[in-house]
Amino acid sequence: MEHFFTFQHLAIPTKEKINMDKKQIITEKITKILHELGFTPEISVEETDGVFQVLLKTDTEASLLIGHFGETLSSLQRVMEAILFKSFNELVPILINVNDYREKQKERIENLAKNIAERTLSQQKISTLSAFSSYERKLIHEYISANYPNLQSYSEGMGRDRKIFIKIKSEDNEIV
Repeated sequence: MEHFFTFQHLAIPTKEKINMDKKQIITEKITKILHELGFTPEISVEETDGVFQVLLKTDTEASLLIGHFGETLSSLQRVMEAILFKSFNELVPILINVNDYREKQKERIENLAKNIAERTLSQQKISTLSAFSSYERKLIHEYISANYPNLQSYSEGMGRDRKIFIKIKSEDNEIV
């Protein structure tokens, strides 16, 4: 009787297999945290462009999960990022969303960015915004960059004192 040795058990996992494992672990860990906090949302995890999208659906707990200006949601995301880093020994990009809050937030932020950009153009002077999370600042910078090639946005400051500035570019692409 011949014995054949196979290398199946030594196979290198594919990216899809690794992502399936990460999705399962993300689901387990977020479920455990939320249940410990007394929340019972429906949870789904999908990977899009290297970012794990964690969608929490709930009819009754959304405002508690999101918190004032999204602070609870942001805190939950930071805790999950730390847990996942410890679990995988690498950064695992995630975005936690409750009942499409992020989409509504993005729409609101883009409307604000549009209004500020138009004001900057009409008044021909620098505009300043403050009290935004890093995610919200990123949305503003992306919106200005994509829709107003004659404007530039940048941030200055630290922590809660960080501000966004929107300026008009001069003809030679220098900031006015």
